[in-house]
Amino acid sequence: MINSTFKEKTTVEKLIKESIADHKLRIQKGRRDWVRKMLDYYGGNYTNQYIEQYFNSASFQEIPCYNANFTRRFINKMSRIYTVGANRNVNNEYDKLTIKKNARMKHVERMTRLVGTVATQVIYKEHNGMPYFDYRPVYYFDVHLKDPFTPAAIMYPLLMLPEDILYNQKMEWAYWDESIYAHYDSDGNIIEEYEHGYGVLPFLFTHREEQVDEFFVDGANDIVDCNEQVNIAMTEMQLGLRFQMFGQPYMTGVDSDKRIERAGSDQILDLPEGATYDIASPAGDINAVIENIKFQLDLVAQNNHLYVQFAQDGGETPSGIALKIKDLERFEDYQDDIELWRMYEHELYYIEREIAAYNNINLPDKLKLDFNEPEYPKTVQDQILLDEHRIKHHMIDEVDLLMSYNGDLTRKEAEKVIEKNKEAMEDPHYAAMEGNITEEAPETEETEELNEEADRS
Repeated sequence: MINSTFKEKTTVEKLIKESIADHKLRIQKGRRDWVRKMLDYYGGNYTNQYIEQYFNSASFQEIPCYNANFTRRFINKMSRIYTVGANRNVNNEYDKLTIKKNARMKHVERMTRLVGTVATQVIYKEHNGMPYFDYRPVYYFDVHLKDPFTPAAIMYPLLMLPEDILYNQKMEWAYWDESIYAHYDSDGNIIEEYEHGYGVLPFLFTHREEQVDEFFVDGANDIVDCNEQVNIAMTEMQLGLRFQMFGQPYMTGVDSDKRIERAGSDQILDLPEGATYDIASPAGDINAVIENIKFQLDLVAQNNHLYVQFAQDGGETPSGIALKIKDLERFEDYQDDIELWRMYEHELYYIEREIAAYNNINLPDKLKLDFNEPEYPKTVQDQILLDEHRIKHHMIDEVDLLMSYNGDLTRKEAEKVIEKNKEAMEDPHYAAMEGNITEEAPETEETEELNEEADRS
């Protein structure tokens, strides 16, 4: 009796565990398909596969599915933290190591806005003896967690080299934790395994917003869903236009078993006596469909603190202050997001410092960070007043001002340019041309002749 009860209990526990494992596997597969869909809509590729199921009948297959891509534009517009980069004050060696960082982090921010949660691997590389960090985002991955919000390890599928026609291997996976790296195939067979020696998990996990009740954060579902609805509506509208242009031919008073063919406008149809032939056109309102599409776009834009303007709206170009007021909500979002990404930057610096130490490069303990804020357009006069105000109150000097206008100059180069310009402006002839004579210009033969003529007259 006891053995029977024990076996039943063991069987029940096993079934529960298997059921939970299967449920989690379905969730992970569903997330992977969802991430693929988000990336497809961002790239604008293969989106027809998501709406073809709504156009299965033969009459709906007379035109290709419409493909509009405003997901990329909305996501890029929402991603403002790295629009003009960030200034990181560490040392010259760190500047060389992170030469690619601003460009890579701009893409990481956009992908985080899109899919909600992204893992970015920090990779140490050398090119022609010059060391540098590279940053590669992973969009779909699984994690082992220390707690509901902190990952201890990551597993993700490796890229399959689809452009290589000779590559036909099975899908392979990578595993990372604080000490081990493993490379294995889809059957679980380990291909390569070693201790990487970093002492940290070399991945930064960024989230679109703060986590609530699970590790992963939702992405731009509303934007992608709206993009899908617009594609459906536009496809239906194109079908409606086709039927309105060509219509639906029909005949009455003809035997149903007699074959009638329409061969074109240059052919004559031989109809029986009493038969009629006509073309019916659908009475759909194309303008109503367009207004509905514009309404959907405008609604999803407002929900994300964006605004859209259609070509036919017209109107005057708004000033910089008008744009700032109109963009106030999005600017407030930007201010909120700065603190979140500042935290990510410090977490990323800790990983960089540990990887650099492993490669015999010592970096300081602290990172000084300043995000460059996107600027709204100003008039020339407003910009002049702002520059003079900053110089007058010793917020910047002339060298800083020149470097802000020409970011390619080093400080020494900017100092040389300013010194050269000052020398040119101190030239007496230049001062005379400007009407600001500070000292008498040296007399030349031409000026002496003019003076003599003036005395004779």
